[in-house]
Amino acid sequence: MAACRLEYFSLVFLSLRLFSSYIASASSIRGVAVTRLPFYDSSKDFTCLDGSLTVPFNNVNDDFCDCGDGTDEPGTSACSNGLYHCTNAGFRPRNIPSSRVNDGLCDCCDGSDEYDGAVTCPNTCKELYKELYQKQREEAELAKQGIAIKQDYSQQGQEKKEERKQKLEGLKKQLEEKKAVVESLKAKKDEVETIEKEAKDMHEKEWEETKAKLLAERDRASADTAFRALDTDENGRVTLQEIVDTELLDKKYNEDEARELLGGYEESDIEDFFSGLWSTFKDKYLHKQPEPTPVGEENPTEAETPPTESPPLPPPIDDNFDDEDLPEVPGDEDDDEEEEDEDERDEPSDEFKQEAENKVTKVSTEESNKDDDLKMPEYDEETKAKISVADDARKEFNDAETVSRETEKEISELERSLNLNLGQEEEFSPLQGQCFDYTDREYLYKLCPFDRASQQPKDGGSETSLGTWGEWTGEPNKYSRMKYSGGQACWNGPSRSATINLRCGSTNEVVQVSEPSRCEYHMEFRTPAACQSGDGDSTLPHGHGGEL
Repeated sequence: MAACRLEYFSLVFLSLRLFSSYIASASSIRGVAVTRLPFYDSSKDFTCLDGSLTVPFNNVNDDFCDCGDGTDEPGTSACSNGLYHCTNAGFRPRNIPSSRVNDGLCDCCDGSDEYDGAVTCPNTCKELYKELYQKQREEAELAKQGIAIKQDYSQQGQEKKEERKQKLEGLKKQLEEKKAVVESLKAKKDEVETIEKEAKDMHEKEWEETKAKLLAERDRASADTAFRALDTDENGRVTLQEIVDTELLDKKYNEDEARELLGGYEESDIEDFFSGLWSTFKDKYLHKQPEPTPVGEENPTEAETPPTESPPLPPPIDDNFDDEDLPEVPGDEDDDEEEEDEDERDEPSDEFKQEAENKVTKVSTEESNKDDDLKMPEYDEETKAKISVADDARKEFNDAETVSRETEKEISELERSLNLNLGQEEEFSPLQGQCFDYTDREYLYKLCPFDRASQQPKDGGSETSLGTWGEWTGEPNKYSRMKYSGGQACWNGPSRSATINLRCGSTNEVVQVSEPSRCEYHMEFRTPAACQSGDGDSTLPHGHGGEL
């Protein structure tokens, strides 16, 4: 047993001596990291680390670059691609390009890169260690607080998720009951609507029949009025000459045109006029007369009213029309004045025009009153009662259906929330429904986790969408990065998007926003929900902590 122990300690002692020899040999090999010491053995020729060349060891750090990879000059600036290793005792070792050696700038905190004495570099490694140590202590404290808050977030999130599950189950049961009520009310509604439709259809059918008769009577009355107006000699026939002479059609017709209007005949009686010609005449007859009141419905007062005067041009001629009612055209009896009178008749005077307008206004009013007669009358009381019952059934059904749809919407929103990935332990749940602002020199940014991101000019203006919630995209920690996409399109560019990098913090806040690429925004968001065990652990070098 003792022999084994002796052998073990002998091996340890030998290893320490070999390592010490490497350290000793490296003391004259400036810029070499401890991990590379075995490649720099002063008792042997030096082989470039890329294996391309072997040179005498004296060529190492001789201020001349022999190796293509620069490994023969780690402590000089001879090789542009070489690396100088800063030991930085008491702080963190660091590699710098060997081209910076003796360039007059202090790159290593221990000042070893400026050994030619051109500048004096103070050793600041201990001060840097203290600063970093203090910073990491603060970060560790924040991480500790953040992790405690995260645990509370997780508990809140899990409780809320359970509440949502229970609420969802209750709503689904309620929805089944509400749908059953809706189906029952629909059956009731359909039944009373059928009764309502039958009653309304019957009323409307009767009215359509009545209206058709009324229109037929009016059409016949209009035809009679037109016939009497065209039959100027009142002989019961409209002749070819009367058509040629009349001013009551849409234009002046010659004999051939008039004969065509009369169906190829020289004249027409009232029956032929109505049955065969009226359909053609009605569109050409300019001044339809007020239709006579059906027999038995005369208004005694109106019947006693003396006839109004009517000019020979529009408005139309009615049954009481008399040539004596025409306004007289002033003029003498000589031939020259008669010619002038004829010209004046061709162009009605202002007096004629005014009287014509008054007559047309009266006829228009009467026509409007007739249109009112063509409106369907109100439903009878029995039909109104059936409509009222149907209206009540429809309202009851619509109200129940609205309540059912609202429940369906609530279920859909709950299912969406439950399907949302809010972290491994629901730690991001408290962030849902909140928004966090960040302001820089130009914009106000808004981040609403699991919803949207936007920006808005500080001096006012509309809000611009930077995207809506998409997915977790962090690596290797999935929950370290959020992606928002589908924002408002840039001018001649892509749609805006935002990447949210999450960092551990004791509070929820957006701490930085940038736009590294056009229309692609990056935000740094600190939140306790992003804290992980181990955040804030010290990564300081060992060996000098006791000196603090």
